[in-house]
Amino acid sequence: MSDGVSIAVVGVGAIGGAMAAALGDAGHNPALCVRTPFQHLSRHFDGETREYAHRVYTRPGDVSHVDWVLLCTKAHQIDGAAHWLRRLIGPDSRVGVMQNGVDHAARVSAYAAAERVVPCIIFLPANSDEPGFVEQARAGSVQVPECRAGRALADLFAGQSAVTVAPTADFVSAVWSKLVSNAVGGAICALALEPLSAVAATQVRGLSTGLIEEIMCVGRAEGASFPEDFAEKTIEKFRGPIGGHWTSIAADRRDGRPMEWQARNAVVGQIGRRHGIQTPLNDALTALLALIDAPSK
Repeated sequence: MSDGVSIAVVGVGAIGGAMAAALGDAGHNPALCVRTPFQHLSRHFDGETREYAHRVYTRPGDVSHVDWVLLCTKAHQIDGAAHWLRRLIGPDSRVGVMQNGVDHAARVSAYAAAERVVPCIIFLPANSDEPGFVEQARAGSVQVPECRAGRALADLFAGQSAVTVAPTADFVSAVWSKLVSNAVGGAICALALEPLSAVAATQVRGLSTGLIEEIMCVGRAEGASFPEDFAEKTIEKFRGPIGGHWTSIAADRRDGRPMEWQARNAVVGQIGRRHGIQTPLNDALTALLALIDAPSK
């Protein structure tokens, strides 16, 4: 590694693979901690396919404490990654939680103190159809809090152009704005089994608006601020070029995989109740997603 920083990426799917490749471009050699083994990591980006010599690990017993852990599993898969986190996270380790939602530090509180955790907001169009291969459509970006740990995470990615990591002063507003899109688009599209344009469909316009306003209300109680026309602009953006995109949670339902409704929707009701805020629309969609996601009896 160029500066002696030890890094491990836990979960090397689309996001984890793209992050590991970007770290390689920046001169690092992260350990790749995976469930399904592969020979080497490859990423297709900007018309070029590049291979990386990052070492792939499938057994937690083969790794030890590192300076940085980038947790790139989906939020509902943390329990499955617990054996990696116990081995990798030491008293001086920092953890970049590269997942959806707003409760990043709480999810890993059993493994790292809150001050050692850097929550990340990911905007990265990538997919992985086979282990070890990532196709990245365009340059991605990550927002992190404006703090010492956030700046340190951003520094890891310096010197490359595939992923930009930027400290953000008003991180609370940024993370809740992203949750609005994830919670509304994810729930409606997963239930309807439709791409993002479904959020702006005439039949569900009122539902979409009501959901957004509920989540904004909870977000404001947490200290977030939103532009006056945020709800309208959020719905309208789903009419644009991204309207044909399938959210990961909708794709998971379509393909028979567990869904990430806990971090997208259940968390809204949980936080709302702490503030005495009712979220009936969000709670109803959460209940439907949980029912669909429950194991067959």
